[in-house]
Amino acid sequence: MRNKIMACIVLVLLMANTANAEKYFVLDVNQIIGSVTFNSISLREIDRAVKYTDNAGFMAKTISFQNSEISSIYYNMPENKNYLIYIPYNENAARIELYNLKNSKIMDIDVSSFANTCGNNFCEEHESHESCTKDCSSGGKDDFCDGLKDGICDPDCSTKTDEDCGGTEKSANASAAGKPELQGNKPAEEAKKTEKDISYISWALYALPIIIILLLFLFFKKRKEGKTIGMLRQYISDNIRKGFNLQQIKDVLYKEGYSEKEVDKAIKAI
Repeated sequence: MRNKIMACIVLVLLMANTANAEKYFVLDVNQIIGSVTFNSISLREIDRAVKYTDNAGFMAKTISFQNSEISSIYYNMPENKNYLIYIPYNENAARIELYNLKNSKIMDIDVSSFANTCGNNFCEEHESHESCTKDCSSGGKDDFCDGLKDGICDPDCSTKTDEDCGGTEKSANASAAGKPELQGNKPAEEAKKTEKDISYISWALYALPIIIILLLFLFFKKRKEGKTIGMLRQYISDNIRKGFNLQQIKDVLYKEGYSEKEVDKAIKAI
């Protein structure tokens, strides 16, 4: 009997915790050498409310699909450590923006995959007639071809996938097919052909200097790129020896203005 009572108490406590659980976006980041790097984002239910006491420091803004601010929180983040940021979940959240101590935006993270906006009478960018028929009507531009025969040409369909889009093209083809082919004057046609040939030669002569300049430009660009790749290769090798992983090094280089293509080439050259 006593065991049954204890089991009931435990069950009641578990149900109470579940009822009070709140959802949070959990942002996994690192702060290394003054730069914040993004690892992952997930959605978790926590049985207690997270308290935010800081009113200065790093800031996380939650932005809606209408590009308006839903909420913002401040937090302190230790340097050279892994850090988890708990941000209150909102079903209308499209992205999360992170700002550094100087109030400059350093990250823009897409969270639209966690959204649940179906039924708000507005066809959001991440919704379509396939995923949310309540908000997205048939025949609307939503990156989904419904192919329904409803008298509406779906802009996401082709004439082969939506019969309602075939009328204009068929009429045009029929009109073109019904026109008789006119017989031209052969001497006049030959004269026009000669004029075209002369025109092509003239354009080729004009284009030749441009092509030469373009080739020179590409040559010097490739040469400069080779120097940049060599410098990046040395930088990446040095920092790997210091214990930093590739993702951390990449994030620092991206922030300094180097392109993903340049960084990848440098890594392959190691």
